[in-house]
Amino acid sequence: MTAPHSTQIGPLTLTTWSDGALDIPAAYFPNAYIKAESVRFGANLWQATTGDRVVLIDAGSGMFLKERFAETGQVHDGLGAGGIDPQAVTDIIITHMHADHIGGLVKDGVSAYPQAGIHISADEWGFWTDPDLASKMPEDMAPMIALLQMIAGILADQVIPHDGEADLGDGLRLLPAPGHTPGHCVVEITGGDETVLILGDAVVSGDLQFPNPDVTYQLDANPAQAVATRKALLARIADEGLRFAVTHLPHPGLGRLTRDGDGFVFTPAL
Repeated sequence: MTAPHSTQIGPLTLTTWSDGALDIPAAYFPNAYIKAESVRFGANLWQATTGDRVVLIDAGSGMFLKERFAETGQVHDGLGAGGIDPQAVTDIIITHMHADHIGGLVKDGVSAYPQAGIHISADEWGFWTDPDLASKMPEDMAPMIALLQMIAGILADQVIPHDGEADLGDGLRLLPAPGHTPGHCVVEITGGDETVLILGDAVVSGDLQFPNPDVTYQLDANPAQAVATRKALLARIADEGLRFAVTHLPHPGLGRLTRDGDGFVFTPAL
């Protein structure tokens, strides 16, 4: 298991955990020229510790993607064994409900974090738990929808819905960032005189989407909206000089941006 990385944001400690890596077919980026057959994704998730609160931001894929992506599920494998203490987690923020972000919420058929309230956008929760969703979507999405709805059923009693923008206290604020999914959100963490943004999947490939934010991704629910959201977030990060983090950058995925024409250049800032 990759060693976690920690940084301070005022009184809050932000720890980045690696859940492994995924190789995504290059064809998933239809408007990008890619020489390789696949694009390497990291798989980060975060633990924000402040006072008596331990807050996870996303939960990794758990066991659910291991058959296709053998390197995933590393946090799940390490729970209670030098990794995250599942009984200590008080809150979980879910940026969106794709399997690589919520699969780790379940272990052995039950909640992996039974003491935690799970904060999910009401739009996101409503979309994925719609009992008629499979009939409205392409047939090849049916297995994914069934998986997400199974996971949601196990966790329903812990879910705390929000309207896309929410102040969770202790410097943790949620902001709507739709496009990748209908209720995708980002996390704004403020401590002392610093603000850090956790972008989830508003960016999925730094190599492709920092230099050209117009590059789309096949799994974006609304590609045009995802592009608009990405451009607004990256502009804010560059113009305000913020540190930020992204799920699918190589671990630990923390850095800053500078403008370069219509795109951006990433510099690690740990």
